[in-house]
Amino acid sequence: MKRRHGGTGAPGHGGDDARPLAMDRREAIEAMGLGWVAAYGVGSPTWERFRKLRGQGQPSRFFNETQLATVRVLADMVIPRDEKSGSATDAGSLEYMDFVLSESGDTTKQAWHDGLRWFDEECGRRFTQPFVQCDDTQRGAVLDDIAFPARARPELVAAAQFFNRVRDLTAAAFFSSRMGVEDLGYLGGVYVPTWEGAPDAALRELGVSYDEWDRRYGHPAPAPRARRPGR
Repeated sequence: MKRRHGGTGAPGHGGDDARPLAMDRREAIEAMGLGWVAAYGVGSPTWERFRKLRGQGQPSRFFNETQLATVRVLADMVIPRDEKSGSATDAGSLEYMDFVLSESGDTTKQAWHDGLRWFDEECGRRFTQPFVQCDDTQRGAVLDDIAFPARARPELVAAAQFFNRVRDLTAAAFFSSRMGVEDLGYLGGVYVPTWEGAPDAALRELGVSYDEWDRRYGHPAPAPRARRPGR
């Protein structure tokens, strides 16, 4: 995942002014992300349907204003802006999350309403103010306590399980956006005129080499070995 909490430009999602990506590439990544999100009972509406509704100026359809503010903070704590790319909300993830949940069943909707209300109740108990009015340290302390269900105190397990849903849907929304695809460095079907083998930096990071392949298997690796000078 991109970076941060939970242990963990132009809007990325849709819009006629967004630079298009090949549909098969985007849908493949979207399917990977929303495949496991579906395990939580969250729907996986198509990208085309979302883009069509957003192009018609469709307003927020699931979150109320209080919930929207809470999810905005949570999403950007899960995937904050960094030197490589923007945050979850920069990518348009919030609008997509809202749309996905609006297409989900009543049980899932109620779970999200209850889960988001818990953040305000917990912060009210700890800090006498709602979640969005807490400072970064206070909000971070709450998320640290619910980052992983297996490590959470018994009374916080349900909240930790819900935060997993928030984190997973945020990641699925971000990494199916234009910004998220670029953050991954995913090239998809980009034409490569000459294959020169994997970059040396990537081989070093993995602790492998073409020479090791040759020694182990006694014949050249299937990838062409030609290297340009200095590579």
